[in-house]
Parts: sequence; C-alpha cells; structure tokens
Amino acid sequence: MTNPAAKLTLAWRIGVSNYERDAAFHRLLELLRQNRSIVDEVSLFETVTHHLYIPPEALAQRMALIGRRLVALREVGVPSVGINVLTTMGHINEGWDYMPALPFQPMIGHAGAASLGCACPNTPELRQYVWDKYQMAAGEKPDFIWIDDDIRMQGHGVAYACFCPTCLGIFADSTGTALTREELVAALSDPQRADLRQAWVAQNVETLERLLAHVAAAIRDVDPAIETGLMTAGPGWTTYSGQAHGRWMTALGAGKARPGGGFYTDDVPRAMLLKGLEAGRQAYDAPEQVSDIQYELENFPYQTLRKAAASVVNECTVALACGLNGIAFNALGMGEGDFADYRPLLRRVHHARPVWEAVVSHCAGLPTRGLWTAWSPQLMARREVRANEDWFATLAGHDTTRGYVLGEIGLPLCSDPNACGTVLTGRAVEGFTDDELRRMLAGALLTDGVSLEVLERRGLADLTGVRIARRVTNGVIERFTDELLNEGCVNATRDCRVEFWGDATGQADVLEATAEGVCMAATMENYFGESYGPCLSVFENSLGGRVAVLGYSPWMFIHSSAKRRQLQNIADWLTRGALPVRIDEPVSLTPLVRLSESRDRGAVLLLNTGLDRIETATVHVRATGSLRAIDESGEREVQAMAEATGWEVKVSTIAPWEAVWLLVG
Repeated sequence: MTNPAAKLTLAWRIGVSNYERDAAFHRLLELLRQNRSIVDEVSLFETVTHHLYIPPEALAQRMALIGRRLVALREVGVPSVGINVLTTMGHINEGWDYMPALPFQPMIGHAGAASLGCACPNTPELRQYVWDKYQMAAGEKPDFIWIDDDIRMQGHGVAYACFCPTCLGIFADSTGTALTREELVAALSDPQRADLRQAWVAQNVETLERLLAHVAAAIRDVDPAIETGLMTAGPGWTTYSGQAHGRWMTALGAGKARPGGGFYTDDVPRAMLLKGLEAGRQAYDAPEQVSDIQYELENFPYQTLRKAAASVVNECTVALACGLNGIAFNALGMGEGDFADYRPLLRRVHHARPVWEAVVSHCAGLPTRGLWTAWSPQLMARREVRANEDWFATLAGHDTTRGYVLGEIGLPLCSDPNACGTVLTGRAVEGFTDDELRRMLAGALLTDGVSLEVLERRGLADLTGVRIARRVTNGVIERFTDELLNEGCVNATRDCRVEFWGDATGQADVLEATAEGVCMAATMENYFGESYGPCLSVFENSLGGRVAVLGYSPWMFIHSSAKRRQLQNIADWLTRGALPVRIDEPVSLTPLVRLSESRDRGAVLLLNTGLDRIETATVHVRATGSLRAIDESGEREVQAMAEATGWEVKVSTIAPWEAVWLLVG
C-alpha cells in the first residue's frame, strides 16, 4: 500500500477545444480565476481524438501551443500545470477515415483484425514516435506529464492484442515456441497449455513495462524534474494485461497515479460504489513513491443532465473513503461554450472541498478496512480453461466484482488484502496459488459453491468442511435454520427464482458436510415444502480459519432484512468480531472504512444509497479514541456512547444520497 499525502489535490483536465482558440482559452482562464480555490492542478490534453497518429509537424505545433498556454496558466496562479498525453498507443478505432493512417505496425487482434487507430508497442517505429512525442511534451516545461490509460493490451479496436509478427517473434524467442497467430490462439484455449497462457500474459506485462520505461527515459532526457503520472484501468474489466500497476508505475518513475473506470450516468447510481472500490484496488497496488493518487472523475461525453452534480460529489467522496487523496475532474466539456452547464458542479465542489480536505488530512496513510473482495492480477493468466471453453471469452464466473453487493446491505468492504476477512466469488479462485488460498482459508472466508468446486479440484475443500451434493436449477427457496447465527431471522425464507436469471449453475447448490463441527444455517426446499438439504455452511477448520459457503443465490437478491441480518451475523462470526462497523437497522446505508492498525485513528463514511430518508441509524464503530461527525455543512451532532468494542453511534436524519463521516481519533 502506498502512503498517500495528507493534502487534497483537485485537478482539472482540459480538452483541446477549451484552449486551442484564444477566445476559448480566455474564457477558460476567467473560469479558473473565478474558481481559484478549487483548482490545484490543470492539465491540457494534447489531442482531441483517441486515434494515435498525428504527424510530427502537426504534433510539434500543438505542443508549442500547449507550452504557451502553460505559461498563461501559471500567470493566473494555477499552482501546478502539465500535459495529459491522451494517446501513447492509441485507444480505439476513431476518426480513422479522415485521420492520417498509422505509418507503423497496427495492433493485431487474436481474431486477425488490424486496429485502425492503435499501434503495436513493440516495434522500433512506434517507439521512436513515442520518444519524439514525449520529448516534445517535456520540452514545453510542464510540471508533470500524465500518461493516459491506453497503456493496456486489450480494447484497442481489436479485443485482445497484439498478435503481429513482432509480438509473435518476441514470444517465440522467450518461450522457444514458434507459432503462427492461428496456432497460438488455438493453443491459448487448450486446457493443457497453462504454460502458454501464463507466458503470454507475462509478455503483456513486460511489453507495457518496457514502453513506460521508454517514456520515462524520453522525458528525463529533457528534464529529470518533470513529474510523471500513470492512469490505470480497473481489474474488474479484465486482467489480460496482467494489471501489474506497481511494476508499470515503477518503470515510469511515477509520483502520481490516477485509477480509472466507468461511472458515467445516474441510471444506476449505486454503480459509483463499484467504481470507487475498483479505484481502491488500483490505488492499493501503487508503489511507495506514489503519494498523489487522484480519482478519475469521468463525465465523458460531458452532458450534464446524465449525471447530477450531487452524484459527482458522492462518487468523489466514495473514492476518498477507498484510499485515494485527490480528484482529477474530466468534466468541463468538449465545446467552446461559456461553461454555464458546469457551474452547478463547480458550486458543489466548492461546498464539498472543506470536508474532503478534513478527511484526506485525517486519514493520510491509513488503509481501508473490512472484507476484501478477492482478485488476482494473474486471474486470466492462471484461469482454468475447460473443455470447449474459449480463453478469450468473458465468463460471469470470473467477475471479481460480484461480492461488491455486500456493501449495499451494510457490510464494510475494502481494497486491502490484509483485511479482517475475504470474499471469494465464483471462478476468481482460479487466479490464486494453493498457498494463497490456504492463507485465505486460515483466516475468515466467505465464498460460494462455484469456488467450492475449484477448491475441491485443488485438494483444499476439506478446509471448508463441505462438498456439493447436488445442483438444483429451478423452483427452490432458501429457509433459515434455528442455528444461533440466525438470531433475529430464524425460519425466514428467501425466494430468488434462480431459473429466471439465465444459467442457474452455482445458484442453488445442496451442500453435504464432510467433517465434524459443520453448522448448516440454511436449507433449500421446493414450493411445496419438500426439503432438498442444506445450502449454507459455516465451519472452523484445522488451520484455525472460519469458512462460510453460500450455496443459494449468493450474490443476487440479498437485500431482504432477514438475509442482511444473517450475513451480518455470519461475517461477525467469521472475523471473530473484527468487522470495523456494524449497522443495526435494515437501511440502505453503505459504510466504507479507513482505519489504523491500532484502531485509534480513522474515518467511517456512511452513505445513504437509497431514496428513503433514514430517520435513525445505530452504528457500532469498533475503534478507540475520540469520535466526531462531519458532513458537507460542517460538524454534525450525533449521540455517541462508549461500549466494549468502541462506540455505539446514533445518527439521525440522513437524507437520500447524503454522506456522513465519523472521524475517529
């Protein structure tokens, strides 16, 4: 984990249309003057298109213009100014029919298609172009240069790259296996060729590492004092590139990081939690020298009615709770308007800054705490390929974000693997070594039937105490038993209609105990009361670990008050009471926690993610030290009473989508 600075950074990324013409740039300068107190950093994009190639002479003119604009930005008092290089390899196929064609090797996808706008990063021609481009950028004396998130090996107008002759040659040299593209693609989906899959992903990691080292050398050849930053993409999308964020940032010599992802509209507002947690995963992997970790606030394509200013502020607040210490706003549009559409957002940012500053200062260097939703950067490299499976296919079982739903029912989730417990979903288990899995099983582990299948094949299922006796595909409900873990919800039922949601495999698993001491907390039955057997087990194994296996609809439709209560009880039992937060009432209050190892300093974010006002929430904060509450209006009155494990806090009147912070210490 990095050691983020105690200072909040509010950065603004500015598109070409807002600085290219003098009139537009003067409007921008006036906007920045008016909002100087929320502008700590400004970066200018070097291009308007995601197409890579701009002829060197045109690029030189653009960089010279940027240099003049940087001088003017400094003159109006912007503390730090720089360049956001949008394209190093190219992002997608965009504008290819009127932009200059690539004069060097394009990326070749696994199916044989050539990208129209993105280049192979391994050819000397591309590397020379990159060298020249970054030398031009560095020559304009920016304080920093950001490298955008086209540093990846997937999603470049071709799904998975790069299978060009240069890359195939590198692979042949490193593995001693010379294959054509067709042969290699077929071999990568061969269940017996795990060695090739791991070697191919390793080549992707090394390709990007070499490219970033090359970028760093180009910049530092001009001016070693220029700071560099890398934008990354969330591992929840894919781990085809190996997601070696730490190695890549080290190769770049980065002091800045910008975790990215997608949350563009208010259509599914709770998706901001997913993006925040994904950003936290990327932030956790940043090396020690990275102290400025800015959340990518992405409103592309900048239509203000798609996402409210309140949503923007909330997602930024979530990001700070997930371990970041800055916000990079990409929100001011691509036109030459007067910024009228964006002034409500600017007003909200002004209002939010004091509480953001207080939280960043208070939580400097503190990790996130709670349940870790397990993921491995080696998932795609190590994943099993079963008969008739396509290694390149996106399978639901490999979605490492499914456990995020637990946050919606009040369980605290975190980005730090050194957590009080682990949530292991589906076939994500395939990304871990046996030793890594044993460590999870020796702690507190919440998992499902699909993971159990893999653990059984790996010879580790004995540490769960159960096996799958049979699978049911339709017409079953879950009934809670009279075990102590169901206190407050004994005999409750839950009907998820598993057959409605596509492939029901792994949604209704009957479990069978294989060891003494297994407790069954739920059973399955059909609609006429016939029992099929148990479907939820808890067990303390020979390593001292505590494991729960959820056999019935583990990650869907868990939002009933009874299921919430049961899962809270189970999580408390698994972690031996180490969960940092527990909320009594069945309300839509999502907690995110940053807390010191000694639990004497930290913060708890409480975000009402529902549309009902919460009249009262009883929050048990398992931490020592003084406690106070703040929100966007300043200090907030709460009732706090000391208890054996920390504090019982009564928080009143939390409006829909309102955020309240509890600061400890």
